[in-house]
Amino acid sequence: MIHSSRSVDTKTLLRRCLVCGKQIRVRIYPDGHYLNGQFFKKLKVPIGQGHYKEIGKTRFGKSRFKVVKWIGKEKEIEYWECNACYEQADHESWLEQTIEDLYGKRCKDYHSGCGACRAWDVCDTILELAAEEKKLKQSRTKAKSLN
Repeated sequence: MIHSSRSVDTKTLLRRCLVCGKQIRVRIYPDGHYLNGQFFKKLKVPIGQGHYKEIGKTRFGKSRFKVVKWIGKEKEIEYWECNACYEQADHESWLEQTIEDLYGKRCKDYHSGCGACRAWDVCDTILELAAEEKKLKQSRTKAKSLN
């Protein structure tokens, strides 16, 4: 839904945060920049009758996953987050807190069929990759400063 605002140069979009569900009033300027909210991309989500068709396999960390494609009707949505939810993701422990909120605390022993164990395994892999990337950037910065 687009509403004209008092200024003839801007438009106001009403959107919902996909994280918390709050309504966001986004002000769009003629040059395309906007204030209030963070837009990520348009997504297609399955609706109604249909099924997933396996089209391949992939591996992430220690886990293997089927690659699937939705066969059926889809609806296109825009992925928006309010500023509060977007800024919350800046915190160092955001990923761990989100996994715990969605799947619960880590199990004492790893079980491959457990959704929580798999989620924590993916989390660990992401954190390991991020740590490696950080070390790589630091070594590049150090090498540049020596030259």
